[in-house]
Amino acid sequence: MVALTARQSALLRFIAGYQAAHGYSPSYREMCDGMAIRSNQRIFEMVDALEERGAISRLPRKARSITLLVPVPLPRAPDGAPLRAVPIGGVR
Repeated sequence: MVALTARQSALLRFIAGYQAAHGYSPSYREMCDGMAIRSNQRIFEMVDALEERGAISRLPRKARSITLLVPVPLPRAPDGAPLRAVPIGGVR
């Protein structure tokens, strides 16, 4: 696997955390919201780059089909539960 940029690594961590919390992959809109990116096109490009670099795989024409191909360490609470992020300024 080729090294990832900081933004690609952040997106990969977001995808891994979302999958751990929900049991399935995020939608492109959820990735935009989670990464504070307004453009779906930018997320499409970043997901394509993750796939080209061997970090993920996707099934063609299948929604929420991202599979992680590399281990992604997620922050955990002392009891082993995944940490949840709380948006600054209130709950959405």
